[in-house]
Amino acid sequence: MNIVTIQEIIRTYVSLPMVSFNIDRNIFNQENGRKRYNEIINENVENLVGIYVWVDDITSEVYYIGMAGKINTDGTFGNHSLNERLKASRCKDIETKKDVQTNDYVKKFMNENNIDRLKFYVMYTLPGEPPSYIESLLLYKYYKQNARLPLLNNSF
Repeated sequence: MNIVTIQEIIRTYVSLPMVSFNIDRNIFNQENGRKRYNEIINENVENLVGIYVWVDDITSEVYYIGMAGKINTDGTFGNHSLNERLKASRCKDIETKKDVQTNDYVKKFMNENNIDRLKFYVMYTLPGEPPSYIESLLLYKYYKQNARLPLLNNSF
């Protein structure tokens, strides 16, 4: 599965154009690398709900499919936007038990896998379209095609 296929699958659920930008591994080598990552997110990603995909810029491998914007019982969307999700805590560090922010998570992943550039794709859902449904649809299609999930998606 590649980004063109992803766009075809979800075109009726998202607004166009799709937002894309790069995160280069070398920004994390700068003194303010974590801050620069957050600035790139702020420059490119709105406080709206939708889905996002991380892709290796060289190999085009899809590493992660995610979403922001859960639906509350009353039908309203939660206040966790794509902008916030791409800067939020990802998990707890096993050793320190501290939250791992997305900028540190991305840095570690890129370093451990020798990835020079990740391309981030952001797609905002149309009104009334649940991001969780679209994320599930993409994960399902990815699974059916590859018999596995993207490397960074832990479960489905």
